[in-house]
Amino acid sequence: MKQEKIWDYFQRQALNQSSPIFSGAIPRLKFLFQKAQQLSGNRQLRVLNIGVGNGWLEHKCSNHGWETYALDPSEVAITKLEKSGIRGKVGYIENIPYDDDFFDIVFCSEVIEHLSTEQTNEAVNEIARVLKKFGILIGTVPFNENLSKSIVVCPDCGKVFHKWGHQQSFDIQSLSTIFSKNFKLEKIKVIYFVLWPELNWKGFLISFLKKGLSVLGVHGQNENLFFVLRKCD
Repeated sequence: MKQEKIWDYFQRQALNQSSPIFSGAIPRLKFLFQKAQQLSGNRQLRVLNIGVGNGWLEHKCSNHGWETYALDPSEVAITKLEKSGIRGKVGYIENIPYDDDFFDIVFCSEVIEHLSTEQTNEAVNEIARVLKKFGILIGTVPFNENLSKSIVVCPDCGKVFHKWGHQQSFDIQSLSTIFSKNFKLEKIKVIYFVLWPELNWKGFLISFLKKGLSVLGVHGQNENLFFVLRKCD
């Protein structure tokens, strides 16, 4: 099953700011935006987000005064953003349709796990190409995901696939190695992101415990690897 079908389904069903499909991403995207703020100081930036979701990050960056661009394989997602005044292009991370040395920061959150090994190598080279000298890449991937637990079978055609289209699983070492040729690693850590306002008391207690264990280095399911990398000279 082509991943475009998966992405386009969710874009068509729920491409809006209040959609529950994308609401779980808000703590993660908010964290990335705050880190970008810290790194930029008061500078005006030109930023790119790869993988639109519901456009939360693009709108946050644009409202902050940054020159904001988006890249996504879904024409539905890009059209929606452009109607709200944010620039975007339909395309793929392994062939980014923007000029060399164009961006100060590139966001790439929950994207790389969707790629094959060959696509990942192409994507890393492309991100380095479009970033300015010493530009910054900020992002996340799922941490130590057990891919087999999300395998499903299409009842129509019989194809076996990961329900979210993931092809790779990462730990700190494997992710660091991928970027080592083009980037200097500035930060990498495991984080458990939680959408606290939507939890009941039981969910709050469970998530509070998991958050505490994650901070202490005891890791479980549904955690993310957060990374900050700077383009090499």
